Order: sequence, then structure tokens, then C-alpha cells
Amino acid sequence: MEANVTVNCVHPGIVRTRLTREREGLITDLVFFLASKLLKTIPQAAATTCYVATNPRLTKVSGKYFADCNETSPSKRASNLSEAAQLWTASEIMVSRDPKPILPAISA
Repeated sequence: MEANVTVNCVHPGIVRTRLTREREGLITDLVFFLASKLLKTIPQAAATTCYVATNPRLTKVSGKYFADCNETSPSKRASNLSEAAQLWTASEIMVSRDPKPILPAISA
């Protein structure tokens, strides 16, 4: 029985949210004001996810990276197999029932 599952990665961009509401102040407000033209609204940020999830042309597309509703190449670091192995190991430790205190050694 085939599962008919695809797996892709999407980058929403830099999104204007209220995540910094606890840090509001002159400096934070100034930075966000200056960057406001670069920030996406939540619907704009969700557009790529919706596109990849629902576009019929992508039914058989898997293992790709999308940004701004376009397939693109991830950064060099994101394609580094050694970095991926370290991230996988760290993730396994974080979700295990018996986490081992070796995370700082992995991130070195």
C-alpha cells in the first residue's frame, strides 16, 4: 500500500508577529520600524506553505526547498551532511525519554 506522501521544506520569510511583545521599547520599536518594509504579514508568510501543500503541479514533488512560492536552493550550511547529522543527534537527545547531558559537546 502506497502512502502517497511528499516532504518539502518551506521558508516563510521574516514575519511581522508579536513574538517580541515582551521586549518592546525604543530600540526594538526602532529596529522593527526600519525593517518593516522587509517584514511579511502572517498571510504573506503562509502563502508559500499553502502553495506547496495545495498546488496540483507539486503532487509528485518531494525533497525540495521553497521560498516566496518558488523552488530554490537552500544555503550551503543547510546542505552540509555533517551539520545534518549533528542536528539529527541533538534532536534525538532532546526528544528521548532519557536525555543525556551531551548537547553542548554536539554544538561545539
